[in-house]
Amino acid sequence: MQIDSNTSLADLDFVAFDVETTGLSPVANRLVELSGVRFKKETDEFETFSTLINPEVRIPREVSNIHGITDDMVSDAPTFKEAVLNFFDWSGPDAVMMAHNAPFDVEFLRVNLARAGRACPQNFVVDTLTISREFLRDSKNHQLKTVVEHLDLPKGEYHRALSDSVHVKEIFRSLSNKFQLNKWNDLLDYGFVSNFDYDRFAESSMNSLPQETLLIVESIRDLIQRSGSMKMEYQGQFKSVRTVQPTAIIHSRGNFYLTAFCRRAQAERTFRVDKISKVQDLTG
Repeated sequence: MQIDSNTSLADLDFVAFDVETTGLSPVANRLVELSGVRFKKETDEFETFSTLINPEVRIPREVSNIHGITDDMVSDAPTFKEAVLNFFDWSGPDAVMMAHNAPFDVEFLRVNLARAGRACPQNFVVDTLTISREFLRDSKNHQLKTVVEHLDLPKGEYHRALSDSVHVKEIFRSLSNKFQLNKWNDLLDYGFVSNFDYDRFAESSMNSLPQETLLIVESIRDLIQRSGSMKMEYQGQFKSVRTVQPTAIIHSRGNFYLTAFCRRAQAERTFRVDKISKVQDLTG
């Protein structure tokens, strides 16, 4: 995706998006809702995408108390694979994505795309949290609700993905108009833009792995391509031997993880790659 630095923001399609989850870790926790709002900076019309997601695990009660999403609500919802792919089909390759504290939402989608065996899109991402920190230095904090109230924007529901996406849209429109952010280069100059597929720790994290772990990674990637299965020795809390079918290797926040279907658990499980000491190809 390429955007000329002199492009007017009024000519761009933006997609403000938000996720709700079972917890704070993109690897250990799961998505339960994903929503987006497609809009242009200078018009009031917008389109929406919103879906609940079955996380295939129980939603902790303390988390349900925050966003109000319960196990019953998601029991018939699509899984993350269908939901995330549908979202990116809807948003398209040319929209500029946008979220409040974008690294959090982006990381959840990045990890789930990897689980689904899909590459990250090439869209740019704008973080309204960064914009608010730059221009609203007198705000008591820069949480979504606080920024909405500070700018005297329409109030509404919070901690649901669609309503929060609408808030993100209105924050961006308000701040960009108030502080004369009119061209793409205005966002670039302030450092408000990143790439959706940008993972600044991936290369250094991979280079820091010992040689024996790198060889294990290569073996696992080969098995994933061949849809093979393997036996592995794993040093978690206790040492164990697992028979699994690997599905993806994921990098998140400085660590690499293997997602795999575990025959013992008859379910998907996640393993730290650096805790795998030995693998044996079972597919011949």
